[in-house]
Amino acid sequence: AELWAALRALLAGGDAARNGWRRDGHDTQQQLAAAESKCFSLSGQLPAGPNGTVSCGDWSGCGTGADGRSWDFETCSLLVEPIGTNGVTDMFPPREWTDRWLATHCRARFGVTPSPRELVSAWGFDREGLLAQGASRILFTNGLNDGWSAGGFLTNLSVERDLLVLNMENGAHHSELGHSRPCPSPGDTPDVLAARAQAATLLERWRREVKAESAGG
Repeated sequence: AELWAALRALLAGGDAARNGWRRDGHDTQQQLAAAESKCFSLSGQLPAGPNGTVSCGDWSGCGTGADGRSWDFETCSLLVEPIGTNGVTDMFPPREWTDRWLATHCRARFGVTPSPRELVSAWGFDREGLLAQGASRILFTNGLNDGWSAGGFLTNLSVERDLLVLNMENGAHHSELGHSRPCPSPGDTPDVLAARAQAATLLERWRREVKAESAGG
C-alpha cells in the first residue's frame, strides 16, 4: 500500500514529484525507499548472468542463481523444451512457444544457437536410432500432467524389443517414483498406482530373463 501511494504521488505530482518533493512536504523518494524495503524483490528469483529473465529457456522456470543459469543454458543448447500454453488444456494464459523466441533469448543470454537434434543424432536416441542399435528392455514413463511429457515418447516404440511406454493420465513429474513418504500415499490416483504395479511386474520379468540369459551363456 505504501509503495502504491508513493508511485501514485510520483505519477500525479508532475516535475515537482519527480524531482523528489511534493507540495504537502512529504519526500516522495523517501516514501519509495521505505516502501521498497517491504516489497518482494523479483530480481532474487532470476537466473544468474547477463540478461536473465523469468521467461528462460524452460517456461516452467529455470530457478535462481547459478543453478538457474546452468539450466537456462541447457535449454538453450542441447535440451530444448518446446512447451507452450493455451489456456484451454492448462491453467495458464495462452502463450505460443516458437523457435524464433528461443533463438532470440539464447543469443542474448549466451550467444548460442539451440541444437535440439544434436544429442539425438549423436546417440541415436529416437525410435529409428534405438532400433538400429538393437536396444531392448527400456520403459519410458510419462505423467501427462507434466509439461515435459510433450517431449517424451508417448507410444510404444517396439513391443517385440520391449521398448515400451507407460502413460499416467493423472501423473505429474516423476509420479512413478513417488512424491512423498510413505509411498504409495493416500493422494495417489488409481492410474498412478496401476502404473507402478505394471512397471514393477515388467522390471521383475526383465530381471528373470536377464538372469536366465546370463546363466545360459
